[in-house]
Amino acid sequence: MNLECLVNEILLDLFEYFKIEDLFHTFYNVNYRFNILLLKNFHSYHLDFQSVSKSDLHVICTKYLPLIRKQIISLRFSDDDNTPVQSKYIPIFFPSFLQLSHLRALSVYCINSSNLMERLIIEWHQLPYLTTLSIINCNFKMKIDFHTIINSIWSLDHLVYCYLNGIYGTSTSFIAPDVTSLSIQYLFYQRGSMDWDVLPKLLKNTPYLRSLNTNIIDYSEPEKELSSYTTFTLTRLNVYMRVTTNTLSFWKYLPNLSHLTVSMKLFYLDGKQWEYIIRTYLPELKIFRLYMDFAADDCNQIEEYVDRLLNSFRSSFWLEKHQWYVRCHWEKMPESKGWPGIVLTTLPTWINDSSVLGSSCYRSTCPDDNVYNSYDHIFKILLTMNSGHMFSICKNYKMLTFYTDKQYNHPDNELQLLLDRIPNLHTLKLRLYDDDIEYKPFSNLKHDSIRCLDFEHYTFNREECEILIHSQLGQKCEVLMLSIKHLDDILQLINQLRNLRSSKIRLLQDNDSPLISSENELNDSLTLHLPSICDFKICHDSMAIFSRYSFYVWIR
Repeated sequence: MNLECLVNEILLDLFEYFKIEDLFHTFYNVNYRFNILLLKNFHSYHLDFQSVSKSDLHVICTKYLPLIRKQIISLRFSDDDNTPVQSKYIPIFFPSFLQLSHLRALSVYCINSSNLMERLIIEWHQLPYLTTLSIINCNFKMKIDFHTIINSIWSLDHLVYCYLNGIYGTSTSFIAPDVTSLSIQYLFYQRGSMDWDVLPKLLKNTPYLRSLNTNIIDYSEPEKELSSYTTFTLTRLNVYMRVTTNTLSFWKYLPNLSHLTVSMKLFYLDGKQWEYIIRTYLPELKIFRLYMDFAADDCNQIEEYVDRLLNSFRSSFWLEKHQWYVRCHWEKMPESKGWPGIVLTTLPTWINDSSVLGSSCYRSTCPDDNVYNSYDHIFKILLTMNSGHMFSICKNYKMLTFYTDKQYNHPDNELQLLLDRIPNLHTLKLRLYDDDIEYKPFSNLKHDSIRCLDFEHYTFNREECEILIHSQLGQKCEVLMLSIKHLDDILQLINQLRNLRSSKIRLLQDNDSPLISSENELNDSLTLHLPSICDFKICHDSMAIFSRYSFYVWIR
């Protein structure tokens, strides 16, 4: 089909599916009509720099950005493993965010620049269309305190979606805003927690909040008793918490909840207690998802204990009115091993822990108790080589972590069989804990879609670097993480792995290695020997057993 035959409306819809670098490479300067569409008529440019190559970043920001500043509606920066030194270029290409006058969504990911945060606090109030703000996995060494940041965010007049998942790099307790936001409706606050007594003030100062996702760790009572007539508009709550008798009554302030997801560890409520809460306080609840991880009270009669717990979820309220089924997973273990852990989840199972899939025993309230047909959210999975029954569900996995040591006779063959069953795999993590393992499992492995290799837990010598360079996985690799003993080896990898865009390197020194005695010395050595196209940054490894430095290299 000739694209020029399509009407403008269809072409503009088609443009939505292109990355900006591909869009301009394909259509810009083809003819006058396409240029007008790109520069005048298309108003939905998304600049997502989270996985962009360094060369594409330069092209986009020097050639295309000046042409479309007022048509950019979303912007994402990232210093993650794919683009580890990107923040260096933010002040160069974006000296002011005010030039993006129609920006609706702003995201910063894995960025540690305090100067950037200071700029944002000043400038984001002058972005009149900003409705979505995301700050994820950052570690700002702040001159500005957290309360100031929260108040600044709550002062944004049109902000609707707020995602805060790590601002200081460590768990930070949420501080309720002193100002009221009449616009925020969705709040995601993770890698931190909310004290229980902060929640009422948050809801009071965010009166139109509809959805909240957070952790509640401290369970002190609110300083002031809320009015018995107080209710909040919250309709969706996703929370990690412990529920105690002192906090059960708080549910009465949330009568509009229609979706509730609860994760609990160490503490649990049985079916009768949850039924009371829902019947008494949550009349509008339609979706209920539960994950409870706790230790059994009686390790000698674990099955009887599980049966009693499951029976509390077998009333007509659970099985007939709502058809909410639950399943228990547990491990059989001798008494000497300690108290057995139990995981109870609603079905379909909401899994954030691989131990659930690996548990040897399970039982549920569902008439069909087939354990492997009810998973819809698997965040992490640990497979052993005898987990053949799991291979049938692997085809859509994007990331695989493979643990092995000397006990496997032919782990490379077993791993290849597993890879053949996962055609869409993007990231392979090998955990090789014995450096004297004779086989090199990466040498003969083949896979068409793997682009990220994480071998960080295995120290490569020069011969193994050479093997990796000539392997199929190495030649296709774009992001590489590994440990080396000799700084020269990274130069060999950079020069010969033609598709490599970024790398995280651990330089592990022992008595046989040339010593890098300081961070300054490493900085000077990298500056001297790395190709001029490379940017790098050095980070500290506080868990080092030997003298170790880690550094990122953004190559191309």
